[in-house]
Amino acid sequence: MPITTDQYKVHVASDDEFQQALQIRVHVFVTIQKFPLNEEVDELDKTATHLVIIDTHREATAQVIGTLRILKSPEAAKFGRVVVLPEYQGQGIGKLLMHAAEKYVAQSSDYNECEYTKLGSQWDKRGFYERCGYEARGDIYDDTGCPHIWMYKPIVRSTDC
Repeated sequence: MPITTDQYKVHVASDDEFQQALQIRVHVFVTIQKFPLNEEVDELDKTATHLVIIDTHREATAQVIGTLRILKSPEAAKFGRVVVLPEYQGQGIGKLLMHAAEKYVAQSSDYNECEYTKLGSQWDKRGFYERCGYEARGDIYDDTGCPHIWMYKPIVRSTDC
């Protein structure tokens, strides 16, 4: 499933890459955005599929620059903990990561019964997801003191033979 560009590669995280991904999540969500550590790293990490994006120009150091996790429910693949290192934000890295996750779900038999992807977006980040084709639905809800909104996008599966 790897998705590769001239500079970036997205794939399922190895154990070492998962540890790097956790460090990024803690740095951005806990240190910068002030979410509690016990809310950031949770039991769901054990059953989730974790994707990472690597800067291949720095691959010798195997630097993870972004990550997200995918959880499965009967009707949806739920994306969460979507994060890119601050110095890489605004360069299309997050959009590439989201596209790769959508492609992964569409091609994986583990998600055949899922009709859509969904995620709980921080209210002030919803514009990013809207530019990725997601639609906000429902009411704003509180998640650890931060307003969030559920966002959805249908899974598009290839009809090629």
